[in-house]
Formats: sequence, C-alpha cells, structure tokens
Amino acid sequence: MNDEQRYQQGLKVRTEVLGEKHVGRSLENLNDFNQDFQNFISRFAWGEVWSREGLPRHTRSLVTIAILLALGREDELRMHLRACFNNGVTKDELKELILHSSLYAGLPAANAAMHMAEEVFKEIGIEVQPVSAQPQD
Repeated sequence: MNDEQRYQQGLKVRTEVLGEKHVGRSLENLNDFNQDFQNFISRFAWGEVWSREGLPRHTRSLVTIAILLALGREDELRMHLRACFNNGVTKDELKELILHSSLYAGLPAANAAMHMAEEVFKEIGIEVQPVSAQPQD
C-alpha cells in the first residue's frame, strides 16, 4: 500500500470510528501548520494501527480509553468515549473498564473518567437510570 492508499484507508477508518462530523472538522481546519500532522495521524494511527486485523475495533476502543484515562489525556479521552459506541462498546463495558482502571491508574483518574463518561452520555443521548443509595453488604 502506498502513502496515498494508506491515507485514504486511514480516513475511512477514522471516519467510521470517530464519525463524519469530527473528521470533517479536522479536514476543514487544515492549514499550512497542521496539514502534515493531520496527514500523519490519518496514515499511521488510522491507516496502519487501527486498520490492523490483530484486534477488533471494540477491543481497540477499550484499550485506548484505558490508556488515555491512565495518562490523563482528557480531550482525547472525551473523543474516544464518544466514539467507542461506534465500535460496539456498551455502557456496562465502559463502566467495568473505568472501575477496573481505578485499581491500576488510580481513583482520581477513574473518577474523572466516570464523570466525563456521564457528560458524554448526556451529549449523545444515552440514559442512566437513578438508583437509591443503599448500603451494600
């Protein structure tokens, strides 16, 4: 695959994962400063790594969220929290990932991610059901 084919493959995967709106904004905001970087992202992150067959996109989304949570990369984390549902991640899987990550990335990072996920749910119309606060045995 040549660079142009890899770029086109990357744009396709990037759009499928992140959505047309996000990728469209990135392309509309191209300029002489960021063009090479955006091309690099499309070719290598999306045209190479995310296009590989070794892991399904569902798993890639979960791994990406866990890493971004651990590193405290809030903007990227918010973007991938929105995008994970395009890859079949469920609300319950996301809840378990954040809970599990609290053990290894720390409670403050997981707590921030939990609140961020709830904000994203509101933005994209995913409902959360209130429960009564009862002590657990």
